[in-house]
Amino acid sequence: MTEQEHQPSFSWAERGAYWSRTSPEGKSDMDAGNQAIAAAAGIRPGDDVLDICSGTGEPSISIALHVGPEGSVTAYDLNPEMLQGARDRAANLELANMNFEIGDMMALPFADNSFDAVTCRFGIMFPDDGEPAVREAARVLKPGRRAVYMVHGPAEANDLYRVLRKTVYAYFGEEEPPGPNRRSRYSGEGELTALLTAAGLETIAETPLAEMQERPAGRFWQRLLERQYGQRIKDLPPDGLEELHRRIAEAFEPYKRGDHYEVLSTDRLGSGRKPA
Repeated sequence: MTEQEHQPSFSWAERGAYWSRTSPEGKSDMDAGNQAIAAAAGIRPGDDVLDICSGTGEPSISIALHVGPEGSVTAYDLNPEMLQGARDRAANLELANMNFEIGDMMALPFADNSFDAVTCRFGIMFPDDGEPAVREAARVLKPGRRAVYMVHGPAEANDLYRVLRKTVYAYFGEEEPPGPNRRSRYSGEGELTALLTAAGLETIAETPLAEMQERPAGRFWQRLLERQYGQRIKDLPPDGLEELHRRIAEAFEPYKRGDHYEVLSTDRLGSGRKPA
């Protein structure tokens, strides 16, 4: 059972609404990963880029700013509520070089050899079998160009996610879900390389990313709490929600450094070239 399936009354539509509500209104406030993706894909001004599982616009908004008016970005996602967040951000930034498409990554509605780059941030973990999805991405990619996938690092190496998850489940008097966590699929060394190779890409590059992030004093966990557990906490009374925040603050106390917190964040980047 995946973590999403374990959550009561799990709904991607409802979760998408939480994500849209907690996203920035314009430019990204988590841009380091977006820039790493663009660099790994070799994206240049004027390129036409497909961003799969674009969600609320990471990294599609940043890439649209990078390719400029002569290029284009197609933001593609299965979840209309998620994608609405990207639409709103693009409108706020007056970006005229973005297109928005709703659909499944397993069957892309684009012609062969259509895009100069294909990107996907935190999306390839969700299909039961990622290889057909990568093969579809390779099909619509131009020969000689690159597809790039970013995934989370291991759960134990992501302090914000790990501490918050443990605290939320303890608050509700539940054991953390057993079995593998889909969020951390492909987080092990070589797993992305194996996936991209099996899908027919070549010249694979895989890079672990680690950052000790400074988070301000206050409820820096609020965004992730709403995105990950919004459906679980929505019916809590005000005093119950305050108690949950108190417990979370207590759990993060060991990470406090004066007027801020320091938490480890790890991801993994994999890219592959379509044979010429």
